[in-house]
Amino acid sequence: MNAFLPYLLLAVLAAAAAAGRAQDSFPSLGAKTVDLCEPPSACERIGGIRLLGVLELPARTVNGHRFAGFSGLAWDEDDNLLYALTDHGVVFGLRPALHNHRLVDVTLRHAAALIDPRTRRPMRWKRSDSEGLDILNGRNGKKGDAELLVSFEREPRIARYRPDGSHIADIQLSAKLRDVSRYHGGNTMLESVCMHPREGILTAPEKPLDHETGAARLYRMDGSSWRFPASRGDIVALECLPSGDVLVMERDYSTLSLRWIITLRRLRLPAGTAPDSLLAAETVATLDSGAGLHIDNFEGLAHHRENRFFMVSDDNNVFVQRTLLLYFELLGE
Repeated sequence: MNAFLPYLLLAVLAAAAAAGRAQDSFPSLGAKTVDLCEPPSACERIGGIRLLGVLELPARTVNGHRFAGFSGLAWDEDDNLLYALTDHGVVFGLRPALHNHRLVDVTLRHAAALIDPRTRRPMRWKRSDSEGLDILNGRNGKKGDAELLVSFEREPRIARYRPDGSHIADIQLSAKLRDVSRYHGGNTMLESVCMHPREGILTAPEKPLDHETGAARLYRMDGSSWRFPASRGDIVALECLPSGDVLVMERDYSTLSLRWIITLRRLRLPAGTAPDSLLAAETVATLDSGAGLHIDNFEGLAHHRENRFFMVSDDNNVFVQRTLLLYFELLGE
């Protein structure tokens, strides 16, 4: 047995080296630094945020998966990965490179298709319209145990997945959120999801259910909800903050003027707030292409560390749009 140990050790080392090579086999993303305005100093601070870097990520195909069309983000502190979800049911693991708290590059470390539990194969349209993303077990000090919380349109649902794409379980939605007739349409369903430190899983339809006007709603899984003042945009992302507040990203687009307006609003959700209460909503920042900002279709939002966040845009898989990964600091924290 002792004579066999050196060979066993060599085999283990070779396997580890091969795994490392496989991990590093992804092509360079070719990310390039871009400016949101000219001169860049003119938009370093926008409302209540400070920009800390913007990268443009070219579309490409990686291991058969299209690296484009991103709709959700989630940060895994334990494994130092930024998960990016496409609206075709594929999740990529990205490793941001920071210098002096500024985003300077990003590398690809992981790619996997979400598996449909019905077929045990990668999801296909319309089951694959994945939109919202958050993470479970991403900050518990343990590597490798993270789960991804994914919300869907077309067939409204929320499910737990492992980063390798394997399905863990569906989340039980209220009858109200399961009823497709209450939504504006197949493409305006559960665009966002986040795990709240007190209230559990929260979600918001892109447009209010039942064509409600005057207020948007933040839903718990039992169907109860809180109201907050409606804005001009559709809800495309939620981020539950450690304080209990919720950061909402809303998007408004005019096909006539080709104008993008991305609004970040902070919802105050104190402990013990009764359902159906009207939450206070504070506008944190408004990014408006009509004001000279070179922005795009931002849909994904993730809390990174302290008061810093990532945002990503969905290029809709068309060449005239861009995938932008934006890093920013929330001021006044």
